[in-house]
Amino acid sequence: MPPSSYSRTTIEDAPGRAYQPESAVSHNSPVVYGLGTFGLESTYKVFVGFYVFFYVDVLGLTVALAAVINVIYAIWDAVNDPLVGYLSDNTRTRWGRRRPWLLTSLPFYGVFLVLIYAVPEAFRGGEALFWYALVAIFLFETASTVLNTNYDALFPELFQRFRERTRASALRHGFGMAGELVGFALTPIIYTQFGFVGMAWFFAIMAGILLTFSILRNSEDPNAQKLPPVNLKGAFGDVLGDRPFWLFTWVATLLWFTTGLYTLATPFWARYTLKASPQAPSLIFATVFLVAILSVSLWSKLVRDWGIQRTWLWAIGVMILSAIVLGLASSLAVGVLAAVVAGLGLGGVKVCREMILASLVDQSIARTGRRREGIYYSLNRFIGRLSKLLESLALVLLGVLFGYVSGENPGPDPENAFRFLISVFPFICLVLGWMLARKLDLQHER
Repeated sequence: MPPSSYSRTTIEDAPGRAYQPESAVSHNSPVVYGLGTFGLESTYKVFVGFYVFFYVDVLGLTVALAAVINVIYAIWDAVNDPLVGYLSDNTRTRWGRRRPWLLTSLPFYGVFLVLIYAVPEAFRGGEALFWYALVAIFLFETASTVLNTNYDALFPELFQRFRERTRASALRHGFGMAGELVGFALTPIIYTQFGFVGMAWFFAIMAGILLTFSILRNSEDPNAQKLPPVNLKGAFGDVLGDRPFWLFTWVATLLWFTTGLYTLATPFWARYTLKASPQAPSLIFATVFLVAILSVSLWSKLVRDWGIQRTWLWAIGVMILSAIVLGLASSLAVGVLAAVVAGLGLGGVKVCREMILASLVDQSIARTGRRREGIYYSLNRFIGRLSKLLESLALVLLGVLFGYVSGENPGPDPENAFRFLISVFPFICLVLGWMLARKLDLQHER
């Protein structure tokens, strides 16, 4: 249970008690911030949704080596997240705390995405392919951490009032899931027509335009600049002792693992389990994200009427149901039905996640008088990267249990291998996440 001081803190009054925001903050646009999220999500999903498929099924990298890359990628991502958050929180420039990091990392983010798919002929095989993939993904992940950590940390600062934040959260995730829809659903169509490199350039340029507009349009809170930098111990001490934050983060990690595994497994699942056409993943991803986008307003209303915790539990419950339906699907029609259920749950999980994390940041501000959004969001991402280790374990077990090696050697039973991957692991983690979510005390939520 959290300390008694938590129960006296609400989303609505916490920021105001820490300090009064400047008038510039009230002019920030949730729509423009959402457009930036669209650019981030669409580009990142082009990476996370297809790099394993590209290297394993197209170029012939073994699934075991892909798992090794996933582990190294996850460890590096986990290490650099808190460092980036700490540096960002303690940056003081005339342009703000976050903007210099955002504008510097953005060009690298796009270029490194292209490098992942622009594999030279000399590296298309054997150990050379492994090392090229590892370095390219390492570079992309570093730029992604700097960009995402700073952009996420802007949210509680830009939108500090409950109603404004609720609307901003809905718009952000509406645009974000539209970006995921575009990143997932259009990608197979684009790479079929223009190749993987052309696809990467398309999304890199689009993200660059949208994020530049968002970064320059919205203004950071100038009061945050007036606060003195915090030393390393002081910066992390309060966050490390925040028990509700850590409980929330463990649940979020299980949810990240589920959505990540859904993403990773879908192209394989559509091919081997549903025996569908190469365009089927586009239909499945489109269904998931269209339903998720349409459900955002419903989940936002439920947050206002039911409160965050009850709504969050219902959203996780819908995700549990989606794992069951995915496991039963043997045709494209049932696969689309499973996508509908997954999309409905995804919308609720995303809306509630943003509101819970922002409120935990507010409580920290009320207790300490300091803004530590970068550390909160980076530590949340740090633990969340454990989901990548879980994904790697799932890939290894897939080879052990079903004999799947690569697209060139799929083993004796790839149909049930990917049925297992997309349903059994997510079901177990979602049930555990639901049980943990019940223990999170959100009685102060509003």
